[in-house]
Order: sequence, then C-alpha cells, then structure tokens
Amino acid sequence: MGATPRALQGGRRMRLSRASLLAFVSQAVPIAGLGLPIVVYLPPFYADEMGLGLAAVGWIFMITRFFDVAIDPVFGLLADRYGTRFGRRKPWIALALPILMLSVWMVFAPAGSVSDSYLLVWLLIMYVGWTFATISILAWSAELATDYDARTRVQGAYQAALMVGLITVLVIPAVFELTGTPALRDKMRGIGWFIVVLLPITFVAALAWVPETKVVERPEAHWRDVVSALVGSRPLRRLLIADLMVGLSSGVSGSLIVFIARDAFALGDRSGVLMLAYFVVGCFAIPFWIWLSRKAEKHTALIWAQVYSLVLLPVFLVAPPGNFWAALVMIALFGLPYASHRFLMKAMMADITDDDQVRTGRMQAGVYFGLLAMTEKIGLALAVGITYPLLQWIGFRTGVQNDAAALHGLVLLFVLLPAVLHVLAALALWRFPLGRAAQRDLRQKIETTA
Repeated sequence: MGATPRALQGGRRMRLSRASLLAFVSQAVPIAGLGLPIVVYLPPFYADEMGLGLAAVGWIFMITRFFDVAIDPVFGLLADRYGTRFGRRKPWIALALPILMLSVWMVFAPAGSVSDSYLLVWLLIMYVGWTFATISILAWSAELATDYDARTRVQGAYQAALMVGLITVLVIPAVFELTGTPALRDKMRGIGWFIVVLLPITFVAALAWVPETKVVERPEAHWRDVVSALVGSRPLRRLLIADLMVGLSSGVSGSLIVFIARDAFALGDRSGVLMLAYFVVGCFAIPFWIWLSRKAEKHTALIWAQVYSLVLLPVFLVAPPGNFWAALVMIALFGLPYASHRFLMKAMMADITDDDQVRTGRMQAGVYFGLLAMTEKIGLALAVGITYPLLQWIGFRTGVQNDAAALHGLVLLFVLLPAVLHVLAALALWRFPLGRAAQRDLRQKIETTA
C-alpha cells in the first residue's frame, strides 16, 4: 500500500457537498446489512437448516467475533502508517470490495451442504473485508470535516444510512414470508443479493466522488503512541468507557428481546415486527439528536439519551402480557435514543483525534476508530456471556412454559442490568472535557502549525 508514513494536513477546511455526502454515507447501507444477520439470522441458519449444530456454530461465531475484535486496532494502526498517492483510506476500501462480495455470497448463499471449516474460513475472510471497509470509512469520516458541528452532520447522515440498511434487512425476510417462501435459506440468499449488489455501487460512488484530505510528511505511528494516548488522554478513556457501557446495554437488550416478546409479553414469534418498529423510530429520531447536540454539546445530548432510557425502562415492569399494540408502542419508544450514541460517539472520537494531532503531530484516526469499534464489539460480545448464565440462574428456560417467577426475573434482568449500564455511561460522559470551545481551540492550533 506504499511505504511512506504520513499524516493529514490539518490546515485545509473541506466543505462536503450534499452529493458527496450522500455518496459517502451510501456505503453504510450494505455494511449495515451485514451486522444484523450475523447476530440474528446466520447462527440459527447454520445450526438448524445447514445442520452444523448449536455447539459447533456457537464456537465458530465466538471465535470469529473475537478475531474481529482483535484485528480492529491492528488494522487501524496499519492504515494510519501507510498511504499511497491515492490516499490512505480509499485503497483499503477498494481492496475490501472484492473480499466482501465473495465472502458475503459464500456465507449467505452456500451451495449444498457445508462443513464447520467452511463456515469458519469464510466468516474469517468476511470479517477481514468488513474491518478493512468499516475502519477505513470511519477514519475517512473523521477527516471529511474539521468543525465540531459539521462532524455531527457527517456522522448523523452516516448513521441514518446505517439505519436504512438495518431496516431493509428486517424487511427482506418479512417479504419472503408474505410471498409464501419462509425458509431461512431463501431469506439469507435474499439478504446476500441485497448486500452483494449494493457493495460495488456504493463503494465505487464514494471512491469516485468523495475527496480524501491531502497528506504531508509526518513521523510514523507506533503502538507506544496508542498506549500513551490511552494513559494520557482523559477524553479518550472516558469515551471508550461510555461506549463499552452503552454497547453492553444494547447487547443485553438485543439478546433478550426475543424472550421478552415471546415469553414476557406472550406475543409468540412477533419479535421481528417489534425490532422493525425499534429501528424505524431510532432512524427518525436522528435529526432530533443532531439538533440537541448543536443546542448543547454532543456529550450532553448523550447524557440525556441515557436519562431517557432510565426513565422508560421501568415501564416494562408493568407491561400487560398479550397486548401487541402496547408492546409495540413501548419498544418503539425504547428505540428513540438507539442511534444517538452510534453517531455522536463517532463525532466525539473525531474531535479526540484533533487532540491527538496537537500532541503528536499525526492524524491517527484509523487507530482511534479501531479502538472505538473494539469497545463496542466487546460490549456486544460480552452481553450474551453475561445475560444467558443469569437467565439460567434465575430459573428461566427456553422451549418450555416458564412460571411467573422466571418471567418476572427475565423482565427484571431486561430492566435492571441496562439501567446500571446507562448510569455508568452517563457518569463517564459527565463534564466531558472536550466540548465545542475546546475543539475550536484545537483546530486553531492545528491550522496555525500546518
């Protein structure tokens, strides 16, 4: 990818047109199409319809998930250290495109029977392509805007595109069910087609129409700089802690929602409709969180998102079983702050890279966004490992009729564990030291010394 380490030229302001912004964020649509199936659809597809069994599929998905977590900061450092005359981000995205197209098709549309090693190898390859693409895109997004609120605009638009991808992936299986082809294999093939067709269209559009900031010579980035940042950067530590707490909370809620819908709410197999309402409301709420972050600060908006969730969670304790519309309204309202931390924390991390650039003379967005991706994924990975043993401890069982005590324990777990995590996230964000005024001062220093 080239041998000359570089960093970004901080003095040039770049105003992204609406067309360029649309081309850039369009990449999020197929990327989002990967995330939800890996958690919701692919494990039961391979365990049941492909006949690999629960134990084998569980181990394979756990191994590949931790592989994904491990390579994020490694690739971030690699991407920051090596650039080309075409830029530091675009070449990696171009490389990710064929890797993702091939591996997604092999995972989502396997031909005939498959083995454990087939799933393991193709999931690992898919995670490599996914990391190349997502970390490069996120680092690129931090470099597209230097203004405090402009970064919120970029990240908010990117999150909206992610939500479009998530909602589409939820709609595709519903369409197959309505047309009389409910087999999971057909649903997975449909999602695979959606991703494989959109990947080249959106990636090529971004590569062709979105500029990448010019670079100037700077010293190489090293792992000791990452360690130094973790030790010396209070904003970075607090943001990563908050991201871990919110990621854990989201993982707990996501891992329990099927049981809440089916058993606690007594709604049968209607969790898909509830999830769709959750994501749709989260998508439409993005402009509100952008507005609030501009009126106040990004971290203040995130604290209010935690407070909102804390106020709403106890309502689940008094939810009437068997009432679909009441459950739908509650889950929809619960989704209102869903997108807030996903784009506001990315915008805050972009501000933290300014602080790093002032201290080190380098723009290391790849490393920093690799760390941010890692903490969220760790939270999501730990969620199942925490909640499922707790479910067993309280006496809840799958596939049987649970008594009132077990159902009450399920709801308490759904309410109390996320509530504690929301409090910890809010405390980590309280009096966050890098706000609008501080970021403006950092940009002035960068532009003065460029």
